[in-house]
Amino acid sequence: MSRRKYKIKPAPAGGENSPWRLLPNGITLSRVVLIPVIFWLSLSGHNLAALIVFCVAAVSDLLDGWLAHRFHWQTHFGSVLDPVADRLFILSLIPLLWSYGSISGVYTALVIFRFSIQLSVVPVLLWWLKKEVTIAPGLLSKAAMALAFLVLGMGFAEQVAIEHFPETSGADKLFEQSLDALTLLGSLLEIWVLVKFVPRYWHIIRGEKDLIE
Repeated sequence: MSRRKYKIKPAPAGGENSPWRLLPNGITLSRVVLIPVIFWLSLSGHNLAALIVFCVAAVSDLLDGWLAHRFHWQTHFGSVLDPVADRLFILSLIPLLWSYGSISGVYTALVIFRFSIQLSVVPVLLWWLKKEVTIAPGLLSKAAMALAFLVLGMGFAEQVAIEHFPETSGADKLFEQSLDALTLLGSLLEIWVLVKFVPRYWHIIRGEKDLIE
């Protein structure tokens, strides 16, 4: 859930000698490490545990950025790792919840397509064009990312509700209707982001742009 402006550049002098300067990167990497843990818990039927671990991972996205900016622990590696980790996290988990029927196929396809082409920009700029990468998510992109995290969280919560509440409680219907509304809004946001991003991607390929939103 990106809420920051990233630029590949040396870390500020104030925090470069701190023994804790790599802590934000460690927290970010833990989000990636937790992906198979969430998968295993969910597929094993430990839905509450899967939801809790997911929430821990989601909170870590806020914590790593706050620590890096608060204590000037920004690093070249971290500026790329954080947005990449966010997208890998969502790309890996959204098909799982789609397979459960929690998330619509249209929204799932749009998210996978959008995140896949955005992730492909990083190697294009770094390894092919040999250019500096600036990642500056706009308001629209931030909203789409936040909504994706919310949809995933709701999807895991729905599995907990199905497991622990009887059908007569109506909990499953409440989650189903809420997720339908959220994924409809999410689909519109994803289409809007793609409409803005795809032309920019062409300019990036041609070496005319180096900003990823």
